[in-house]
Amino acid sequence: MAEEREWIGITVNDASFQGIVTGDPIIVNTPNGSKCAFIDLKTITPELSANGQWVDTPVLVPLVVMDSRKVDVIEKYVKDRRQLYVRAYYKAWKDADGTNRHGLIVTQMKLGSKGQKEN
Repeated sequence: MAEEREWIGITVNDASFQGIVTGDPIIVNTPNGSKCAFIDLKTITPELSANGQWVDTPVLVPLVVMDSRKVDVIEKYVKDRRQLYVRAYYKAWKDADGTNRHGLIVTQMKLGSKGQKEN
């Protein structure tokens, strides 16, 4: 008999974020000869405060880009304060040394304005 799936029909692992890149992306060469990029994206989440008012709360979202074509775009065009929209999924993995890692892996991205440096 075939193995029964635990969550039939519930297989969504997708998130989207829009915000501003904080700091320059970090580009890393991987052991297999490819590159990946790490980006921190600041977005805003509306939350209900203790006094019953809605307030915009900044949230820092760490992202990982593993697609070499996207990493090339990031190297050329994405710097601190760049607006960015991404779609991502959550993934857990083990590094070559056996360390458990996890992150939001970018599948799509759209570049927004370059932004301005704050004085």
